[in-house]
Amino acid sequence: MGLWAAGRAIVAEVAVVQKGCGAQFSRRRSATRGACAALALAAWACPDQTAADPIDASEATTPTADDPADFGGDAPTEAPPAGPTLFWGAWVGAIGVDLGAEDPAEDVLTLRNRLELDVQHPLPGGLQTRVSARLLHRAQVGHEGGVHRPAFRASLPDLGMRYDLDSQLRHAHVQWSAPWGRLTVGRDTAQWGALELQSALRFLQPMDFSNGLVGSLANPDESPLLPTLMARLERPVGPGQLDLVFLPFFDQHRYSPFATDAAFVRPGQGPELSGSIGAVLRRLDLRLDRQLSQALMIALQPPSDTPLDGSPAARWRVPIGRFDVALVAAWTWDRLPELQLDADLLLLLARTADAGFDTARLAAMFADPQVAAAADRAKGKSVRDLAKATWRRRGIVGLEAQGEVAEGWVARGELAWSHQRVFMDTGFRPLLSPLAQAGAGLERSWGDRVVALVEVAGQWAYRVPADTELMLAAAVQWQVGGGVIVRWGEADAWTGQLGGTYGLTLRDWAVAPRLSWQAGDRWTAALAAVIADGPPNSIGGWFGADDQVIVELRRTF
Repeated sequence: MGLWAAGRAIVAEVAVVQKGCGAQFSRRRSATRGACAALALAAWACPDQTAADPIDASEATTPTADDPADFGGDAPTEAPPAGPTLFWGAWVGAIGVDLGAEDPAEDVLTLRNRLELDVQHPLPGGLQTRVSARLLHRAQVGHEGGVHRPAFRASLPDLGMRYDLDSQLRHAHVQWSAPWGRLTVGRDTAQWGALELQSALRFLQPMDFSNGLVGSLANPDESPLLPTLMARLERPVGPGQLDLVFLPFFDQHRYSPFATDAAFVRPGQGPELSGSIGAVLRRLDLRLDRQLSQALMIALQPPSDTPLDGSPAARWRVPIGRFDVALVAAWTWDRLPELQLDADLLLLLARTADAGFDTARLAAMFADPQVAAAADRAKGKSVRDLAKATWRRRGIVGLEAQGEVAEGWVARGELAWSHQRVFMDTGFRPLLSPLAQAGAGLERSWGDRVVALVEVAGQWAYRVPADTELMLAAAVQWQVGGGVIVRWGEADAWTGQLGGTYGLTLRDWAVAPRLSWQAGDRWTAALAAVIADGPPNSIGGWFGADDQVIVELRRTF
């Protein structure tokens, strides 16, 4: 999750980072902005944003929907000739040390490894195929139970560590380029929206937030963006270009509802449950048990995997003066369900945790008439009665614009309206409201060596009372973010970047400095930090105990 785009939502939606702006700027500057954009924190209630993917080999050969070469009717008159097969890969290893680990459930050391593979192969007749995959490994060291010291104990065979190994198929599609446009079918991504930091119009892609706040902040190339199955048609229409997308299936975010360093139930946040059950939930580290996490999400009965529950979306982009202006419309799903938890279930869980699973205390607990009555009522209820999720459609319309207003200056702006969004108050009660969002940003670049960016974004859930306490959000919320990236040395081998955010409404903040050094064409070393703080019911406060220093090594091939 990034500082300009990390946001969290109970059970269905968590932090967010998004990609840098359009490919009409140079690849070098896009890489700079993408790294910067992976550093900023946004409000939980505006989580429909995507993240900066690593710059890959496709950008050197395959034009995107935002390339000037295919903009506004300038599509090629014949299918491009087949090029060579392209292969790209990278290994990234990182060690993170938690500076704020005081709770026995928190991790103090994390080792992360990631292997990326990407192959693109041309076929006759203007066809192009792409397959990319990712292998993830993580080992975590926490505290010993009941004491505040690291668990560096020789308890063979695991040495006191917890392990996570995961493989992901990412891109897997066929693309057909012809004089009338370009058709893509398979697993791919669609990048919309003008704002770098917290775009309201980047809502098509599901996210992977299972690594928590540090995951994307520690490494701008470690994107939480998940390619999804889609059919996409891009073609010139009138003076502009039309982009039609259909997502046949509903894909949930990858998230951990009770990740170790980001428990939803703790003092100052979440429903008023007992401290005991809060401690139990805090120790459930579903980031390291993906099967259990996914099983919980499936139990919420998301929309069916049929095209009848698919999501159509359209974007028409046209040049007006110095600006590229786009109209966006979609009929999609809100990835946060309207969640209803049974009151009897919550009572039984809380009392059971209070009893500490001691037989005598449990017997005394069930002798309580209130508990006995709740148990009797719960026996007659199905699982769906105890926890029920209702998924809502969401209509979205928006307007985006970006353009170079002067040499080295780029301005961006967005307006968006959703006919309804699901919010959660601090008691886990769902609230429905239309949502209006707006944002503006200004970027200044001095060649390829210095890029600075500042943005402000706001939202207004105008059917939620202004004084309602929401989970990690507010009914009316404003946030500012910014960053700077500087390159220096021979061949710009050194890169320093600093990104941050401040919540004008929730009074939380986060900052992520990073210094990297590129050794030749293949190796990169980096030293980074992630620091956040704020009130308990804010993004910064939620991750306030997750401050880390990260040492990273990267090898491309």
